[in-house]
Amino acid sequence: QFLNFSQIPNYHPNGFFKSIDPAIPNKPLEPGVKMHNILEGMTINPTLLVRLSLFCSGLFGMFNGVHIFRFEKGTKTQGGTTFVHEEKFTGLLTFTMGDGFVARSIGLKESTKSGFERYNQDLKAWCE
Repeated sequence: QFLNFSQIPNYHPNGFFKSIDPAIPNKPLEPGVKMHNILEGMTINPTLLVRLSLFCSGLFGMFNGVHIFRFEKGTKTQGGTTFVHEEKFTGLLTFTMGDGFVARSIGLKESTKSGFERYNQDLKAWCE
């Protein structure tokens, strides 16, 4: 159900992720496909690296991110699945996602983390 992105507004209403779609409608999700994703407060156009990993390059490479969705064998519940949702940043402006004074003042890390957690909870509830 995860790849059924058209359902995001149904299970994640008013959430961090508004839409996740290929830039060309109905294009198959395969490495190299350009995406058009609308998030809370921003729109990004990443490239799909592998089926569940997106790369987004910021202004002149100053702020890049690899957004990862991964499913692993669960360790808490026999036969269960653990959903891993993370972002890895590189570039000159990555300090804005850190724990320093400037980053805390901006609040980008906390708002992003909160948005990811809301999405994860909504996805889990929808799948169960």
